[in-house]
Amino acid sequence: MRKFYLLLLLLVFKIISAQNSQLYYSGIFLNHKEKPQNFLKVLNKSSGIYELTDEKGFAIIAAKAYDTLVWNNGKNTLIVYGPNELKFILENKIDKKRVENVRSRAYDSLISKNTKDKFSIENSPQKLTVKSDKNFNSVRKLKEIAQDTFKLKRQTTTYLNFNGSFTTSFDIKRRNSIPQTQRKYVQGRSDNGNLVWQGPETNELFSFGPDISTLGFDKQPYQYDQNGRLIPLANGVSSAKAYNNDLFKTTVGYNNQLRLNAFIGDNGYSYNNSDKFRLSLDLGQQKDQMYFIDQYTIINSFKTKLSTKILKYSVNFTFNYEENKATNSNRIGLLNRVYQNSLLTPISFSNDQSLYLANGLQRSYSQFADNPQFLLDQENKYNYRDNRRQLSFDLVRNWGSFRLNISQSYENDYFWNSDSYQPSTYGFANGFFNVRTQNNKLYNSNILGTYSFGIYDFRSEVGFNHILNDRESDIYNDSNNRNYLYQRTSQDYIFNYKLDYDDYDFKVGANIGNAFYISNTSKDNNYWLPKAGAYIRFTDIFNWNMDFKMLGTYTQLSSEPEITRSYASYGTILFNAQDSYQYFPINEVETFENLSNINSKEWKAGFTLTRRNLNVEAEYFNRSISDDIFPVFKNNQLMLKNLADHTYSGYEVNFSYDNIYLGRDFRMTHKASFFKYKDIVDRVNTGYNNLALSGFSDIYKTLTEGQVLGTVMGSYFERNSNGQLIIDDFGYPKKAAGMKIIADPTPDFVLKFNHSFNYKMFSLDINWEWKKGGQIWNGTQAVLDYYGRSQISVDERNIKNYVFQGVNSIGNGNQIPVDFYDPNQNVSENRWTRYGYLGVAEDYVQESDYVRINNISLTTKFDVGKFKRSLGVTFYVNNILLWQANKGADPNQNFYDFDNGRGLDFFNLPSYKTFGCMVSFQF
Repeated sequence: MRKFYLLLLLLVFKIISAQNSQLYYSGIFLNHKEKPQNFLKVLNKSSGIYELTDEKGFAIIAAKAYDTLVWNNGKNTLIVYGPNELKFILENKIDKKRVENVRSRAYDSLISKNTKDKFSIENSPQKLTVKSDKNFNSVRKLKEIAQDTFKLKRQTTTYLNFNGSFTTSFDIKRRNSIPQTQRKYVQGRSDNGNLVWQGPETNELFSFGPDISTLGFDKQPYQYDQNGRLIPLANGVSSAKAYNNDLFKTTVGYNNQLRLNAFIGDNGYSYNNSDKFRLSLDLGQQKDQMYFIDQYTIINSFKTKLSTKILKYSVNFTFNYEENKATNSNRIGLLNRVYQNSLLTPISFSNDQSLYLANGLQRSYSQFADNPQFLLDQENKYNYRDNRRQLSFDLVRNWGSFRLNISQSYENDYFWNSDSYQPSTYGFANGFFNVRTQNNKLYNSNILGTYSFGIYDFRSEVGFNHILNDRESDIYNDSNNRNYLYQRTSQDYIFNYKLDYDDYDFKVGANIGNAFYISNTSKDNNYWLPKAGAYIRFTDIFNWNMDFKMLGTYTQLSSEPEITRSYASYGTILFNAQDSYQYFPINEVETFENLSNINSKEWKAGFTLTRRNLNVEAEYFNRSISDDIFPVFKNNQLMLKNLADHTYSGYEVNFSYDNIYLGRDFRMTHKASFFKYKDIVDRVNTGYNNLALSGFSDIYKTLTEGQVLGTVMGSYFERNSNGQLIIDDFGYPKKAAGMKIIADPTPDFVLKFNHSFNYKMFSLDINWEWKKGGQIWNGTQAVLDYYGRSQISVDERNIKNYVFQGVNSIGNGNQIPVDFYDPNQNVSENRWTRYGYLGVAEDYVQESDYVRINNISLTTKFDVGKFKRSLGVTFYVNNILLWQANKGADPNQNFYDFDNGRGLDFFNLPSYKTFGCMVSFQF
């Protein structure tokens, strides 16, 4: 029994000794670049001890099973599963070799006989040049280039691959919102207290006649209507129905695109197998059907690109050709005029019945108006054509740290417009015809050289960039036999130095440079255009998996107005709105020479914050523009002048949350952006304050010192010092003399959203935006009110004894009641006509807020044979305007389609609402 206890004590001692024996983990530890590094701190988080690695990154650290080791500041972790004793680790570090027999040359010479193989390669007098191919398994060519010296070329296997895609789509277009017009009262006015229909032969323009339900057609011959004249209802006469003069139709367009790619290469033994030759070809055809009758555009395109490598140069050749033809362009405002006459046509007149009278003149509801279909009637199938040809060449070569990139391109654009009005068109009794051609020749040369130097953590790059632009534009109008020829050669010389410092979790960079701008059309060349920028980036802040980057830039630029741009549309400001039918632009800018450069200084500052798939970016910008150029008329000539300084500033915030997984097959991404800006005029040259920038002479966007660039100036109501309306002796608000700023088109902010949802083979994308603030002058509503064609003029036509809020000329409260439309008064004295054609512009300023869904698309992809996800089908809807504050067309539509026409609505064309389907097959 005593022996048993002794054995038990010995067993317990062994167990305790085993528990107390120290174990270790050994290995090579890598830095964040996955390379062994000396003095790398390895920490055992479980015990708190640490060790440093040797010069080979090797370390031995005390550890038990399931301890956690961390290094690289906690970025790398390791769980210990198999610790060993120190003796075992050290023994395995020592190389073990078997004892070998001692050999010597003296011994070998005694027991062996040296035999020489004269046929061995080692002993051959022939040799290969260093230019021979390496690593080959078959020989293509062996050439003796000198005595006993050969050059060998390997046999390669050349491959030829093809791929491509075919995409076809069709879309259905409908117009978006338009002003609401009335369908109750006919053409006419009051006569001796009675509402009387007055037919087209009277040239009546107003629709303040009787209710159409009280009238009927007499069925007698009448050249303006096949149903006869309108007469009061009597026995045997049935009530007349309102004609529908809507020009808008639901249309269908299509788009076909074929892309082909060919690749030629070889599968040699190089690890960097690249295509020796790549050719791509794109063919496209598109028919874009407009919502007006028989108005469409056809676009044919051809694009090809050749990429290859010649010696050590990467070379790209590109050729693009595009041809565009359309039934009509809107250069002279033709489509706006068509739209205007369509809305103003009284319900008692049908534009469809016939375009011409027996005498060959147009058939319209008045000689002071047009039949919109007559305006669109034309002999030529296409009144607009353009073709564009572009050839470009790129060459890239690297010499170690030096890189050279040379780009050359030439473009030739030709535009042809046939603009005409037929005889008997209002304002052009004898008709008018003009063919305008524009031929642009554009050459661009871009040479960029960069040299990089420095160590891995601290890199620098110097660069020089030379940009040459040679532009020529030739414009000819045959109606005045006038030719305009513009030519400019400009050069940019840009010097730049960039440096980057990378210390793992901390990065900093800077960029400084200067540029020259030299031009033959500029009054003064500019040799001081500095730029500077810097950023600081912190990676993995506090081990939160978060990156933060701050950046800022300063840039000075010089520029000139583009000589291929036409300023002829500025001619609208020569007319008041009521005389806009006379607008026909044929005067171009006289010259682009002897102008000072447009100089700008821009500051930008921002930051980027990223944490996993969450990203926030914010940027503030401030751009000061001096000596900006605007068009003016001087001695009936269209000129360009340096007129003003202004400052464009604002900020933008972008938010994105990418790849949010809500299951194995379902993920989504959300993006949002917030944008706010202002453009304030700081200074205007003497004599040009309140200059019209676009619009008409009696309502326009203005250049006014201290105001937002492009605010709207128009007529307004007279008010006293307390802001109360002054009421005239007839009981109506008094129209003030002159004009003032009445509207600012600048929005308070624009908020855009994009949502993407993906489930297996389906993806749904939604893009929408909210624009808050900003104003628009609704001249369309004003003119419809004036002629009695608006729904508002119907809804309020019978309002009587209305008292306007305000005070009279001596300051007493207004107590004069008025009838909005009194048949006993002249038609020009009612609520909507007494102020004239445009009424009081201030009264038609409306908010331009909107919430719009820009795009909704649903895409699914299918496997076809061996092609994975090669067939894609997309259903989409574009530009669905859900809500808008103003009454009328889409507030994003521009005045006469001009780029600077935002904020003015004078029969602006409605936007499109598109429903479509696209099918794409990749092979």
